[in-house]
Amino acid sequence: MASDRTLMAWIRTSLSLIGFGFTLAKVFQSLAEEHVIVRGPAGNVWTAEAVGMALLILGVFALVAAIFDHHHDLKQLRAAGLVRRFSLPTAVASVLAIVGCMGLLSVTMRH
Repeated sequence: MASDRTLMAWIRTSLSLIGFGFTLAKVFQSLAEEHVIVRGPAGNVWTAEAVGMALLILGVFALVAAIFDHHHDLKQLRAAGLVRRFSLPTAVASVLAIVGCMGLLSVTMRH
């Protein structure tokens, strides 16, 4: 159960990073489209959009790493005699990682 709680803490942290990064990137994209902020050389938006994307990427990466670490912990516990069971935190983390990747695609693909 401690391994599940650790994964849930990573879910909470990663979700915060993904949500804040997505919001920051989208806000600065919309401001750039409305010409509220000035684009720099080669059409790059101010660094806040890049920071948002970096937070989004960091959140997804942390979540995927936490899933693999949790899987490794469960594998060791099963070798020690733990009965195999469905892990809801793993399912939730996997869905959130997919949603985070979709958010990253949404930010990177502009219309």
